[in-house]
Amino acid sequence: MRLSRLAALRVLRAGGGTPHKPSILGSNGHVLHESTAMASYLMARGVAAADVLKETASYDTVGNTYFSLAVHALPAAWARLAVVTSDFHMPRSRALFVDIYRLAGSSMFGNPHRFSLTFLSASDEGCFDEAVYAARLTKEAASLAHWQGVAAGLRSLPELQAWLHSDHLCYAVQRQHEFGKRTIKDQKLLESY
Repeated sequence: MRLSRLAALRVLRAGGGTPHKPSILGSNGHVLHESTAMASYLMARGVAAADVLKETASYDTVGNTYFSLAVHALPAAWARLAVVTSDFHMPRSRALFVDIYRLAGSSMFGNPHRFSLTFLSASDEGCFDEAVYAARLTKEAASLAHWQGVAAGLRSLPELQAWLHSDHLCYAVQRQHEFGKRTIKDQKLLESY
């Protein structure tokens, strides 16, 4: 999708950061959220600030999906969304958005197909060197398999919310002591964040 076509759309930039690396600080000394950097990128290329929304609570793809739903899609009564990400990230992103938005549709509207989702991916060409790319593909496949196991046990949006805030590294208070500790040992994989 060309940036010039974004003017007719609202663009939600999701992401607060990652648990795998320290937060980036802006020139003002404050945290520069991923979504803020992406919003600045779009505005520098002509997309109006009024057409860009941010979500800064998430620190991973599960959070991107959940908080895009909770902070924007539900309050704004969105029914149609397009999810745009990289090729390597699309299989997991697609699974998360389909599963989480279906849970919301079922739990809140009695219709698992309440949300119409479209998926668009951008080429990975030139993003990483081969070793970094291979490490990231392996990680993405493992993370997708893990999510599929979690999703198989979730029957409602309240169950997802409970799991997110009781078990997930980025959002569970009982795991906050783990946040920021290096969990990725593979330097090549770490380079992909």
